[in-house]
Amino acid sequence: MSNNQPEYLDDKDPEKDLNYYRQDNGGMITNHNGMADKLLQNDDLYRSMKGDWTRTAANKSGNIIVTTGREDGKFYIKREQQNTEAIKQAVRNYRAAAEAGVPDPLAPIGEDGKLTFKWMDLPNVIAIRISDQYFDGIPWNALKNDRTLKAQFYRVVETEYPEYVCYPGGKLPIPVAVPYPTKKGEKKYFRGH
Repeated sequence: MSNNQPEYLDDKDPEKDLNYYRQDNGGMITNHNGMADKLLQNDDLYRSMKGDWTRTAANKSGNIIVTTGREDGKFYIKREQQNTEAIKQAVRNYRAAAEAGVPDPLAPIGEDGKLTFKWMDLPNVIAIRISDQYFDGIPWNALKNDRTLKAQFYRVVETEYPEYVCYPGGKLPIPVAVPYPTKKGEKKYFRGH
């Protein structure tokens, strides 16, 4: 009978190859041939990135056009959302229906067990703008896990972007009293949205 110790386990700790923890992990990685190291050694690439340049691309649905680039030695990201008018119209229609008493079967259930209404329908670009200006770039998907930050985000939407509030009457029933967040300005390397 064994003493519950399989023979392949011994007293030695397994050795860790820290190269596998590098972000440029791919293929055979050593401290000298990682992807980042190769790019840094590429003088042509370095020179081409050094001057002013710009690149524009759209997301899969074509709603958001993102321009990244470098101007006067500073990197920037500019985002433009193409369907904001359609979203505003959808919000107006939703609010009109909600104020007329039409229930929303996909809405969250309130504390009283009854259906409530959707709170907002915010374009991604504006959500990113609010994150950058008020929350140090922490995205909405992370903010909504914290009750206070979520309430502050809702206050910003309600005050500065009321056209995207779906709730009847345009006043959100924010359950916690929170101070209005301080505007920190956009990130330095962002030129605008």
